[in-house]
Amino acid sequence: MRTLALHQWRRNRGTFLGFGAIILIAACMLGSALTLLCTVGPRYTALADELHTADVDIVVPRTAATADVRDVIDRTTGVAAVEPRDVLLMDAQIHDFRGTDFAIRTMITDADAPRTLNQTRVLATSGDSGDLYIAQYTARFGQFAPGDRIELQLDGHDESFRIAGVIEEMEFGNAGSQILAFSAPAARFARLERDHPESRMTEYAVRVDAGADPRAVRSRLERALAQAGTPVAAAIDASSVCATRMMVSQLIILILVVFAALVTIVSLALCTFHIRNIVETDRTDMGVLKALGYTGAMISRAMMAPYLLVCVGATLAGLALSTLATPAIGSLIALQAGFTFHAQADACAWLITIAALAGVTLLFAWIGVRSLRALQPIEAIRGISARSQRHTVRPLNRMPGNVRTAISLQQAAASPSRNLLVGCMAFLMILIVSFAAVLTYNATVTPDNLYNTLSTETPQVVATPAQGETTEAMQRIRAIPGVQNVIAYTTARVGIDGTQMPAFVSDDFDATRNDIRYEGNHPATAHEIAMGSALADAHPIGSKVTVSHGGTALSYTVVGYIQSVNDGGTVCELTNAGYTRLDPDFAHSPHTLYVYCDGADTARVIRAIESTCGDLVAHTTDMERMRKTSQQMYGSIMSAVSLAMLILAIGLTGLVLMMVVRSTIVRERRRFGILKALGYTSGQLMRQIAAALMPATAAGAVLGALVAGMAAWPVTDALFATVGVMRSQFDHPALLPIAAALALTAVQGALALGFATPIRTISPYQLITE
Repeated sequence: MRTLALHQWRRNRGTFLGFGAIILIAACMLGSALTLLCTVGPRYTALADELHTADVDIVVPRTAATADVRDVIDRTTGVAAVEPRDVLLMDAQIHDFRGTDFAIRTMITDADAPRTLNQTRVLATSGDSGDLYIAQYTARFGQFAPGDRIELQLDGHDESFRIAGVIEEMEFGNAGSQILAFSAPAARFARLERDHPESRMTEYAVRVDAGADPRAVRSRLERALAQAGTPVAAAIDASSVCATRMMVSQLIILILVVFAALVTIVSLALCTFHIRNIVETDRTDMGVLKALGYTGAMISRAMMAPYLLVCVGATLAGLALSTLATPAIGSLIALQAGFTFHAQADACAWLITIAALAGVTLLFAWIGVRSLRALQPIEAIRGISARSQRHTVRPLNRMPGNVRTAISLQQAAASPSRNLLVGCMAFLMILIVSFAAVLTYNATVTPDNLYNTLSTETPQVVATPAQGETTEAMQRIRAIPGVQNVIAYTTARVGIDGTQMPAFVSDDFDATRNDIRYEGNHPATAHEIAMGSALADAHPIGSKVTVSHGGTALSYTVVGYIQSVNDGGTVCELTNAGYTRLDPDFAHSPHTLYVYCDGADTARVIRAIESTCGDLVAHTTDMERMRKTSQQMYGSIMSAVSLAMLILAIGLTGLVLMMVVRSTIVRERRRFGILKALGYTSGQLMRQIAAALMPATAAGAVLGALVAGMAAWPVTDALFATVGVMRSQFDHPALLPIAAALALTAVQGALALGFATPIRTISPYQLITE
């Protein structure tokens, strides 16, 4: 049997190499996905344990941080240890953050104060003195380095700091928790406390009991503090922060696994087709072997062995290649998640990949050789087969069209297994290319679609009015040429079910550009509320929910649901009157103004606001720059993913067609020689082969385009739902799958012609002498 296996390898070396190339691609993708799956989570957990990251963090105003508060926390079920420390928590704008102003809440701690929980590690320093340490996420994403100056607007006042170093911290990580961490040396921290007394807070870092759920403990703590009348400025738990930081990692792993599965399906279908083709082509030889005493099982093992060996070898090569691809993906994950991660090969991931690909290859190879068990030696030697008895080629005189058309149609119908393989390949490749086209279109042609899907409302300009000047500022800004609309849209904080969360407060939700509502309605009265997706299961539309702020707790009616990826779905909407019920001072406080204009006019509009409304507006922020920066980043990532998908689709198409065409030439060699002797040219026969594949290609392409057109929306929604998107803003032009089908059909025709060139070497004289 070793001789038969070697014979199969020598005779079909090109086919085996093509099969191996496809398995290599699948192994690279699957190996990268499993390596990330097996290493990112454990690395995150190891860092969190190494830095003794708290399970829950509760921040209360310094004036409310009494011994009674500590007692309430200590007595809460699930709390194992508590460590308080002084911090500053305030709204801030980071200037020149990747080229724009970035607004977010910041927590500044004393870098010199001893701590047991929420420790940090210095990754890089300026080499000399500095007065602010920044988190790794701020340094890498915001493009800051030790020794640089960083400008922060803290509570409306600009502060300049020299970056002393970059730190590793696992408490907040990235902007997903809506808080960025900074730390300052003791002297600068004390000065900041004197300058910002209203921002002085006490943070209680909490370690929960073994087995306790941090989310549940956080909710119990917030409820207990609310019942005690203690205001909570911020509350986070390690589980929610981890889920937000791992968002991109999970999405990348899902995409890699899905496409690795598609590639594997193509390779296995090709394996089955090729084995069946060999069984049919070498039927006489198989019958002779059986007549000599070899069993069907022995011959089957000999035929399956080359596929298994090629699969294992290609899988190992693909895994080796994944060691180059995985670190690049890992660096992207580390940038988004905000922690140190260097992807390395993982033995468990490698073993699972090898076992999975080798196992399914054996299964499909066994499916291909099953017919050998029923092979009768006498019938095989005589050239009689059950297939030939079942499948009768239709006579040429009963085919439509002229002679050439009839021959092409006859050849197209001659091999159902080949047609099925080519059609399935075209179908799957159309799905891949259509998905890539949708990503590219929404990330580069209409970049607002992707940005709006992953973000909340983002105007071109955010203006902060002076005290008591909201109405006048809105009217004057609206009169500026180029301004399309101005709405009051303020982000406040409320408590629901014991959890503090952002509340979007406005009377103009219907005037926003990015409608984040995915079910029901926006609130319209003082007694209505729209809930975030994370709260939807617990609060059906029409039910009552208690909302708290400070010492006030009131009931509201749920009228709809909204999404917010950055907040993890823990968010809500209230009208101005609805929030004023909780905070009567809000009616007289400045309301944030969202200013809409053409993106190109943003700088001019800002200058006009500063010149005509300088006495009414305290600060303006160019949000268009942040939008453009984010869109460029998203666009480059999605374009790279789409290009990789396109290369993958064309490469797989080429490999499959190469093996199908070459096997057809080998099987039909005598017929092609006879046709050449009758006067047919090599070019005519090459076109005949390409034409024979076109019906199956066209059928698969049409079906793929139809499925892509119908399934694009639900598939996109399901993909983005893994990161918390409940309503995608993607457009799905019907022309994209149609264009993909036409383009891929043309490419397959051209490739089929190119791979049919060995027909030129067929000589009628040589066939006769043989």
